[in-house]
Amino acid sequence: MLRIIVSKFLTRVAREEDGITAVEYAVLGALIVAALSAVVGGFTTELTTAFTDIIKP
Repeated sequence: MLRIIVSKFLTRVAREEDGITAVEYAVLGALIVAALSAVVGGFTTELTTAFTDIIKP
């Protein structure tokens, strides 16, 4: 009985595309976070250098 229920559940999950869409959104979100981290990291270094140059006598 449990085997039939699990089999039906897995068949239904395999047919649905919502799960695939959620995974795609998660991957897209991770890529956006990685890109923002890279940009902010580079910007922070340049900003620190600029302020250091201004403060130097």
